Amino acid sequence: MEFNQPDDAPVKSMNLITPEAKAAAMNDLRRHLRMPMAPVPDAALKILHDAARQDTGGSQACRSFLFWLVGQNDPTGYQGAGGFELRRMDGQLKSAAIEVLRWWSGPTKSDEPLYEILVSIRTQFADAADDRSQLRLSLNP
Repeated sequence: MEFNQPDDAPVKSMNLITPEAKAAAMNDLRRHLRMPMAPVPDAALKILHDAARQDTGGSQACRSFLFWLVGQNDPTGYQGAGGFELRRMDGQLKSAAIEVLRWWSGPTKSDEPLYEILVSIRTQFADAADDRSQLRLSLNP
């Protein structure tokens, strides 16, 4: 389509996708939808969960990464950098995170395994925050 056409010129279709290309794309999509879903990476989730419950730089990166996957904030208040947190992880954590990301990026049978871990982490750090608040109140009556 020429952009410098007069206003009364006939309009040509902007749809440049051929019916054959559209059919091929739909067949490819149907094939992907019929593919078996990846199994839950339980071992990788456990590695990340166990690390995220600690108090180290790697654990901070794990927490940030896990909550980033679901678009939530780290319960500790740390403002991470999404996928950039992979650079802060050691080899084992990075491998586990990539395995979880690969699983999470495709269709999943259930999101529950990841959300269960996030609830556990959020609860631990909420309880720790409550404990700190109680300690402050007891120290400053």
